[in-house]
Amino acid sequence: MTIREIASALKLAEKTVYALASNGDLPAFKIRGQWRVRRSDFESWLSLQAGLPQRKSPSTEPSSDFTKPDVFEPKTSMIVDMSDSNRMAARPVEDLTERVTQEELHRRFVRALGPSSVKSHSSWDSKPFELDLAPPLPQRVRAYMYNATRPPGGRPLGEHKVQLIVPGQRRGERGSFDNGDGRIVLLVGYAAEEDVFVLWDAGLYTDFAWSRNVQVKAETIIQASAGKLATQERQLRPPSGRSVVETVIAVRSRSLGEAIVRRMELTRQRLLRE
Repeated sequence: MTIREIASALKLAEKTVYALASNGDLPAFKIRGQWRVRRSDFESWLSLQAGLPQRKSPSTEPSSDFTKPDVFEPKTSMIVDMSDSNRMAARPVEDLTERVTQEELHRRFVRALGPSSVKSHSSWDSKPFELDLAPPLPQRVRAYMYNATRPPGGRPLGEHKVQLIVPGQRRGERGSFDNGDGRIVLLVGYAAEEDVFVLWDAGLYTDFAWSRNVQVKAETIIQASAGKLATQERQLRPPSGRSVVETVIAVRSRSLGEAIVRRMELTRQRLLRE
């Protein structure tokens, strides 16, 4: 299988798959400088990412024709849409890191939660974005939303990142999230190409530098793309100086409400430990 075929099957950017291969996170090898992956190895790797039992590799070489692997049926079928393969293949690799406007970020956030969960919200172009939600979600939320992208340079391959800048903060100034008015603060990233939302623990990000990078691994994005509520642990040292473990959550848009509830549970557990 080629990088393009894998990217099309997973509905990921080609540069993301290339980074996974380059880092050794994907069982790939090179032939005359071009990355290739045995289909059997890909299926086993995908099963591992999705938390499914791994399939045994066949003793013979797989066919050279690209067919949809059995592992996509039916639990992870939501990550495969081969009708998109021509569209994906036609786009240059350099254009595959997608960004959306702040207004569109908010619209997708509301759409993912659904009309039954969102009672009211501030204007689409406001930042931060404030919402009143229905139980079991937190009733009053203030969301700081950012594009989660993997731009060239500046970070190790295989990571998505957001850049923290709050309204009124200028280059060289320190910033903080607004925790006033009794609202719960959410730090949200959105990987547009994969339709994946990422939730960090906003309480661990205080007094930050302008354009501070906050990361999530590509593997976590992939697991979320496969329909899992994916988690990743990160070791942080907040301004207080005491090291703490942050749990990052990533989900497809249809599971955003579940992820927010889980985010609140994890944050409460951290605060109780402190």
